Amino acid sequence: MQQTSRNKEQELAMQAMYGFLIDESIDQPIDVVATIENLTNEPYKDSSIFIKEILITALKNQDRIVDHISNYLKNWKFSRLNSCIQAILILAVTNYIYLNEDKGVSIDVAVKLAKKYGDDDKDYKFVNAVLDNCLNDKYKQ
Repeated sequence: MQQTSRNKEQELAMQAMYGFLIDESIDQPIDVVATIENLTNEPYKDSSIFIKEILITALKNQDRIVDHISNYLKNWKFSRLNSCIQAILILAVTNYIYLNEDKGVSIDVAVKLAKKYGDDDKDYKFVNAVLDNCLNDKYKQ
């Protein structure tokens, strides 16, 4: 089992979530085990607990998370967002609400991913603004 930084784990989780969203959009089944094994290049049992936890939690709560995010989208529909930005937002909300990550850390990770994977500067600014509004304590478990 190789040691991976938390930033790299966040990036791998985002890539997996992106793949899941694409699969859903074309009515393909989601294979969490195979996806994680392919991304981490190791057996599922040896893969990062964090990656497994965030992905499974995000998938189990995806509808609630998307509904929550949608409440804070002004003049946008979640389904119309780029799949990469969707994945970043879903994981940021999962990190904060379900895994009890700090709001600032959750936003910082999401903004870094949006800068790296987004289409332009507007994407990371959009992610930052949405998360700043939608990550609040009243939705924490």
